[in-house]
Amino acid sequence: METTVDDLDMRRDGQPAEDQSIGNLVEHTRTFAASDPGSAVHAFFGGHPSAEGVVILDGQAPKGLVMRNDFYQKMGSLYGRDLFMRRPIRLIMNARPLVVDVSVDIATIGLIAMNRPHDQLYDLVVITSGEGYSGVVSIKRFMIELSRNREMEISLLKTQKEILREANEAEIRNRKQIEEKSQELRRKNDAIKNLMDNAGQGFLSFGKDLVVSGEHSLECVQILRVPVEGRDFVALMARHVSPGVARTMAQVFESVFASDKALRAKVYLSLLPPEVTIYDRSVSIEYKIIRYGDQKRMMLILTDVTEKKKLEARMVEERNNVKMVAKALTRQSDVNLAMEELAAFAPGDAGVIVAAAADPGAALAEIFRLVHTFKGDFAQLGLHNTAANLHAEEDRLAALSARPEAPARDELTGIVAGWDARALLQEDVGILTDILGKSFFEKDERFQIGEEALGDIERQVMALPEGAERRGILDALRRLRQRSLKDILAEYREYLQALADRLGKAVEPLRVGGDDVFVDKEAVQRFVKSLVHVFRNMIDHGIESPEERLEAGKREQGLVKCKVRLEGGEARLSVSDDGRGIDAAKVARAAVAKGLIAPGDVAGLPLEKVHALLFEDSFSTKEEVSALSGRGVGLSAVKAEVERLGGTVEVASTPGLGSKFTFRFPLP
Repeated sequence: METTVDDLDMRRDGQPAEDQSIGNLVEHTRTFAASDPGSAVHAFFGGHPSAEGVVILDGQAPKGLVMRNDFYQKMGSLYGRDLFMRRPIRLIMNARPLVVDVSVDIATIGLIAMNRPHDQLYDLVVITSGEGYSGVVSIKRFMIELSRNREMEISLLKTQKEILREANEAEIRNRKQIEEKSQELRRKNDAIKNLMDNAGQGFLSFGKDLVVSGEHSLECVQILRVPVEGRDFVALMARHVSPGVARTMAQVFESVFASDKALRAKVYLSLLPPEVTIYDRSVSIEYKIIRYGDQKRMMLILTDVTEKKKLEARMVEERNNVKMVAKALTRQSDVNLAMEELAAFAPGDAGVIVAAAADPGAALAEIFRLVHTFKGDFAQLGLHNTAANLHAEEDRLAALSARPEAPARDELTGIVAGWDARALLQEDVGILTDILGKSFFEKDERFQIGEEALGDIERQVMALPEGAERRGILDALRRLRQRSLKDILAEYREYLQALADRLGKAVEPLRVGGDDVFVDKEAVQRFVKSLVHVFRNMIDHGIESPEERLEAGKREQGLVKCKVRLEGGEARLSVSDDGRGIDAAKVARAAVAKGLIAPGDVAGLPLEKVHALLFEDSFSTKEEVSALSGRGVGLSAVKAEVERLGGTVEVASTPGLGSKFTFRFPLP
């Protein structure tokens, strides 16, 4: 898309040269959108040989600059024409041209322009009015204009000098010694200012009136794109922060200048934003209190950290991808199975749940629990992008659940019908495919045998003579369907370590002990997956920080363990930790706040009833929802799954010593 501001032949205002406003030097050149192809710019340059460059806009805001020489250097490089003629111009534009407001004076622009890198020295200067594009200033014409102004000034100075020479000679002689000392001081000041201007950071200061002084670095003008001297700092920042943050900044600065206590002033400064977004750039701000004799001033250091944050984000993404590949290689079967289950759920099984439920609210609660569990599954398997996508779907369901009126079935059906498992998985599948190849999803360590075929083999073995050999073969065949519950639980070890690292906790490797209870993995799979919520709560809520544990006389590392027992045809699984235990009073307060119990019923509520509240839908003691917890869905999902197996759950907790969840369910 090409936007015509004016024809390329530049407009000149024809105002007097002695007027120092940069607006008199603003010229109009052709603009393009960042998505326009390189061929459009090439055609323009071919038809306008005098054009020095073009400006790239996003709406009315300047986003880049393409100079003629840079454009044809890139086009002339190996494969340059083939690469850039058809591709968006943003790939070869200068994404950080010099952009200044029309209110900046000529001298300041000249100083900033001359301090640019040599390869950008003669690039156009982009001029804005407010935040919108206004035009450009050609450095070549700019220098000619400065030269004309300088000649007039020199001529005038010569005339004045001749008139004042005799009167000044006596004063010059008397002040010569003072001037020598002043020159030495100016040299020191110039050296300091030069250092500040080339430090790549913005330095400014202001007093109680919040007015920025003239002693500031050029980087401040480049970051804020307007003159800063004599401007109210909070007013400068008001266009880049919310009204609430601007009011807080004004109040904090007022309190800092009113306080004589250094420690109190330091506390006030901690309330200020450490980072602000200015024109799509992330800028960190460091606040310092400085003193000149009895006067107090604020000095601020502004640093553009956009590229640093992008690099950090890429490093985090790469680390997550490496973890995902490692998990996929070691747990290929689980990854493929989780993907298959999500593909069956979204939208198929979810749609069936909505259609079959008598109450849409109950269907919403069931789907909410399942999505929450799926999110935990994929997070445990390292598929972090899929987990993030499921978290976003959780937000939609949470908003629907939070409404005072019950959801309409058609509305819930519409949400579920819009799900696409392939879209949810797409990014992680793409990463795994790029690194491991398509064959990763075609190979699987699992093999399948039909239930009927397995039954035929068992019947043939049953025809063998009674004895230890027949019993051994039958036992082996039946175990083809089964795995040790301890082995299944042991797969949580790596997840617990990763979760503890993420939350700044220290834990020993998960301990799994007890009897070898063999279970049909397909039958108990949903229950075992739901246990991720128990483990997550123990790490997030139960296990203290290393410092808290040491203060309490505990070992620095927390302990989470599982114990499996076979008792009279039932599997008994206990999951326990040695953390801070469950705060019954806090649970009761949260239940009252959510309307689960009346305030007057708290005093006589038995402990087991308090613990039972943990399994209520939407119950959580956390005040904020995060990607890990706070939904109030996790433990209710665990209870639903153990009850689906025909089992029960009990909770025991001792303050300061830890908690234990005991699950019982019958074995076939």
